[in-house]
Amino acid sequence: MRITSIEARPLGSPLDEPLRWGAMVVTSKGGIVVRVTTDEGLVGIGEAGFSSEYFPTVGPIINQQLAPMLVGQDPRNIGALWQQMLDATHMWGRRGIETYALSGIDIALWDLLGKISDQPVHRLLGASKQTVRAYFAPSVKPVDRIVEEARRAVADGYTAMKLRVLGDIGAAVELVGAVRDAVGDSVELGVDANMSYDRRGALQLARELEGLQVAWLEEPILARSLTQYIDDHTWLADRVSLRLSGGESLLTRFEFIDLLNRRTFDILQPDATSVGGISEAKRVADMASTWNLSCIPHIACSSGTGIALAAGLHLILACENTPLIEVDAYGGPGWDGMLIDPLVVKDGYLSVHDAPGLGVELAADADERFALSAESTRPTDGGR
Repeated sequence: MRITSIEARPLGSPLDEPLRWGAMVVTSKGGIVVRVTTDEGLVGIGEAGFSSEYFPTVGPIINQQLAPMLVGQDPRNIGALWQQMLDATHMWGRRGIETYALSGIDIALWDLLGKISDQPVHRLLGASKQTVRAYFAPSVKPVDRIVEEARRAVADGYTAMKLRVLGDIGAAVELVGAVRDAVGDSVELGVDANMSYDRRGALQLARELEGLQVAWLEEPILARSLTQYIDDHTWLADRVSLRLSGGESLLTRFEFIDLLNRRTFDILQPDATSVGGISEAKRVADMASTWNLSCIPHIACSSGTGIALAAGLHLILACENTPLIEVDAYGGPGWDGMLIDPLVVKDGYLSVHDAPGLGVELAADADERFALSAESTRPTDGGR
């Protein structure tokens, strides 16, 4: 069996109103969809990076650099292909858009391997469970709208959710307090501060959130280097009882080494679409388990294709230290006809389709219906 083609395309749909995820604002929901096709007619699908809005940079690396290098090779040799892609990026840079590109191909290769072997990916990785509790993740919006969405989520069966806050401590505390009052004490609340504070502001915020029974605080400190990221979050971890989480912006297992040595975070959050695919996300999750740490993979809510969600789900189901899965509050093209039989949360849990590969497939008319123009794949703002 040989790879005959690898292709990345931006697929999605425009939004009626922009959505803000911390520093990032998106005007469309969609992703960079990767297809790996073989000479036997099988096709694996994956997703590269957090959003279709990265396609102008990530897409050419897949289509013009990595694809020609892999065509003609055996797609079943995932480990060898992964290392070949990593080695090839040495001259371009080993973090950022190059790793996003590698990630999308790796996910597609795992989907393909599942189809070749007639097994779901989580079984190939070593199944640990068949279902996982989901947490609801709304965007940045006014307090009254988030409270309404949180109440609706609880009515739909969610028992956990993550709130996003920005740099105003008073506004952050007001939001978390209002949601806590609305949903009661039994709902687990996480808070994502999106690197909006310096370390002393993060300390003040964390101490306020401790009184609101917040389960974890995600990446509150703005850091411009990996050294500062580790040092400042470790400084914070030593001063509060609140659990800290992070790692969504780190790429490959090598950037997680010092986080583990320093016990910086209680929860690691690699994203399969950026850290290096399912292959590397599994390695990071296993590294976390050796330190008795939880791993709750990041799944970008700026996407909405449902492919990244499926990749994250299979990873989680293959690990024993993965108690939750992040679920986008607003759906997207994956639930609007781009996918056949997309994943759906039921009674607060997400279960896998018992089908080969990732268990999700693109509809026959996906390319036609959900093609995005060059204008709609330009980021509105920087960040995550």
